[in-house]
Amino acid sequence: MTDPIIADFGAVVGFSKSTSSETGRGRVAMTETELQVTTGDATHRIDVEDVFDIVRDVSGTAPPDSTETVTLAFDGGTDRGTLSVQADAATLVKFQRVLFKRLLIDTEVSVSHRGANDDTEERRPCRLRVSATEIRFEPADDGPRIAVQRDEVARFSLSGTEAPEVVLYLRAPDRVERVSVRFPSFRSLNLFGRYLRTDLLATDAIGSASQRESPIEVLLVDDDEQSRELTTVFLNEQSDRLSVTEAPNARAALDILSDDGRARTIDCVVSDFKMPVMDGIDFLNAVRDERPTLPFILYTGQGSERVAKKAILDDVTDYVEKDVGPGQYEVLAARIEKAVR
Repeated sequence: MTDPIIADFGAVVGFSKSTSSETGRGRVAMTETELQVTTGDATHRIDVEDVFDIVRDVSGTAPPDSTETVTLAFDGGTDRGTLSVQADAATLVKFQRVLFKRLLIDTEVSVSHRGANDDTEERRPCRLRVSATEIRFEPADDGPRIAVQRDEVARFSLSGTEAPEVVLYLRAPDRVERVSVRFPSFRSLNLFGRYLRTDLLATDAIGSASQRESPIEVLLVDDDEQSRELTTVFLNEQSDRLSVTEAPNARAALDILSDDGRARTIDCVVSDFKMPVMDGIDFLNAVRDERPTLPFILYTGQGSERVAKKAILDDVTDYVEKDVGPGQYEVLAARIEKAVR
């Protein structure tokens, strides 16, 4: 590496899919442009520009010395796959912060900014900068810089009807504002959405996020009976806070959600994508029409970038790829608790 190293730590690392199946102790080093992962005599290099998703991040309630995992998805042409990095939570939080900063720095966006009493808003080109506590839009012209504190973001929505776009709704003691940000690509929109959803970035004290003590009612929708059974069993094993109601298809799930008595108890929907009559994206849109704020996780083996893109643009809360082995249920349980929190 010729560039200055901005992160360097030991970890248990593993590659999946089209790269290799190696897993073991190694070292992760990062510069402004490259991730270098060394295990034994093998060295893998990943261009920062090839990382298109943070598939898994650090749990918001992780103790600093607990063992956690961050998983990245990357696409280097023929070299496509995921990289999992396992280390203590304190180390991974620092790594996550550096990673998001590098992945999003100087992204060319166009921004419009409107206060509660403004009738018009002007869109102007800016460069994006992010940190653990602040989002900044540096103007390309002589206009004023727009700075948003992360804890001022009351809600955000992603869309892509005309262009990849996120709308931030800000709430502060003295004002209410709306900031619309258009991105040059789905990749940058997706990464910014992940950044917004990563709750630990907004805190300095690991584990300071509040925990919900009441049970979490999950509506699990999957036409594969065996998959539903395994998911229910392993989710219950992962957390005694999760209570799962099963539905064999989207129509049955919509019946549950239209029943006022049962619908009020559902905290989160977990749905497969590939189902007969109504797939997971159509089901998501039907749920959003009636329950726009209900957490919805797409849990699917059809985890292509096309499906992920469509889900994110249709305001899915999160998506998790089905995998082999019990580790996938640990990821899913953590994502459910995070989505509800």
